[in-house]
Amino acid sequence: MALTPYEDALSMVLENAHALPLERVLLWQAFGRVLAEDIRSDSDKPPFDNSAMDGYAVRAEDLQGENIRLKLVGEVSAGGESSVKVEAGTAVRIFTGAPIPEGADTVVPLEFTKQEDNYIVVEKPLKMGANVRLRGEELKEGEPILKRGTLIRGYEIGIMAYVNKVSVCVYQKPKVAVLSTGDEVRDIGESLEKPSHIRSSNNHALYAKALELGCEVVHLGIVKDRPEEIKKVLEQAERYDVLLTTGGVSVGEKDYVQKVVKEMGFEVIFHKLRIKPAKPVLMAKKGRTLIFGLPGNPVSCVMAFDLLVKPALMKMQGIEECRPKVYRATLTKDFSRKDAERREFLRASFWEEDGKLYCDYSPKTQSHMLTSYICANCYLVVYENVKELKAGEQVEIIPF
Repeated sequence: MALTPYEDALSMVLENAHALPLERVLLWQAFGRVLAEDIRSDSDKPPFDNSAMDGYAVRAEDLQGENIRLKLVGEVSAGGESSVKVEAGTAVRIFTGAPIPEGADTVVPLEFTKQEDNYIVVEKPLKMGANVRLRGEELKEGEPILKRGTLIRGYEIGIMAYVNKVSVCVYQKPKVAVLSTGDEVRDIGESLEKPSHIRSSNNHALYAKALELGCEVVHLGIVKDRPEEIKKVLEQAERYDVLLTTGGVSVGEKDYVQKVVKEMGFEVIFHKLRIKPAKPVLMAKKGRTLIFGLPGNPVSCVMAFDLLVKPALMKMQGIEECRPKVYRATLTKDFSRKDAERREFLRASFWEEDGKLYCDYSPKTQSHMLTSYICANCYLVVYENVKELKAGEQVEIIPF
């Protein structure tokens, strides 16, 4: 079977990943979700002219020169009202957020003044409109502020509260199930009874990464390399939007996942990619459910998630820009390899220096070395037929 190029595989993933249905949730439940509606301002913001700081509301035309004496005729606080009018030669004590009284057009900060009995002395002139927030200068009533497809962070929660959104329409969370396979795999806390037993990390990494993307995640445990056990779990697949399995997708005698998937009538979208690591990736479909059979090697597993599963989960939640973003950086040391038939993704780190991006890759390039992710923040892309890269060369990186 021919190996599928990465771009083709990603396109097939996104063609088969569809945005999930919508639901309305209370604002405080919307954190980490994706907006499924446009948000507009409910009113002018600010809703009235108000003071940007504590000080005195005055007329700018009264501030010609220095050490100007103005008669103090009243006070207005935030949330309060004042019937006092600012006339020639007068000032009104005002607090941050308080409405600007009639006649005033400027606010003199408290620290620019001194008080003498019922007068204030303004020590230096100010321009008209200084320290006054004008009605509607931030937003006009009905003005669009957040677009459908926006990821809701703490900032967006505050903005929507600002425009009185009690509830919002969002995309449903993808329901994701995680399954590990392998006779040799033991979960955390279990004893390693034989030297050939290994500690499971894939299921925990995938669980956390799907959770990080705002999904509802279920851990289906670890099953042995037994076709009947794998089949029993795969029969539950249609309960979920995405089922992730690890292990059993290569061509070994006990790689049963890819065999059971085909026997059960799942539509196989692709199997085996022209990438390194993560060559034996399987994608299949049944009904609305997508199944990703990820490799058992830890690096291959999480890398396949980043490059293929993550875009699918993002699209399901209504995020339009779901393809991995590519940037260019300057490589800081040489890289070479013997086999250049597949596209390789190296764990690497990038940083900015003097307005330019630089990149260095981890020396731990093998697919079982999960510690290569320590301090890494991107993948360095080495394209097909490229056997070496030189320090100082421009390379492509995919941040994660």
